[in-house]
Amino acid sequence: MENNGAPPYLPSFGRLLGFATGATNALSQKLLDRHDLLLAHWVILTALWRRDGLLISEIADYYRVNSSAASRIVDRMIDRGLVDRRPDPDDRRAARVYLTAKARKMSHLLDFYQDVNGHLLEGFTPEEAEQLARMLERIAANAVAGMAPDDD
Repeated sequence: MENNGAPPYLPSFGRLLGFATGATNALSQKLLDRHDLLLAHWVILTALWRRDGLLISEIADYYRVNSSAASRIVDRMIDRGLVDRRPDPDDRRAARVYLTAKARKMSHLLDFYQDVNGHLLEGFTPEEAEQLARMLERIAANAVAGMAPDDD
């Protein structure tokens, strides 16, 4: 990638991962546009297609965001007619999220990630793809471990 007169990049894995993440999200969104679906909505739908009626807290855990963020995304999905929010029959203080008929008709997109993976892994051997997955998992684990509070 050319910098057009800017200083050369430092050898930062964070920068590389950030650029790769941004490009992956842009590619995913481009591919989802034809289905009139946002990437954030697709992520939540993948959980609901596998287990309808999740609690907001379960959606937050799945998406790795806080409950407030998950609730805002669900609100936008309700506005788009993708999901409904109903009180939990066992705990009226909690809300469960259910697919609408419109979202159920989109369940063929559950395996959409395979299309994205196909683009991302173009030219990689299956062994390289498996090795890359293991290395990215280790990087993520190292980053999480680095956020642990110091025991001093």
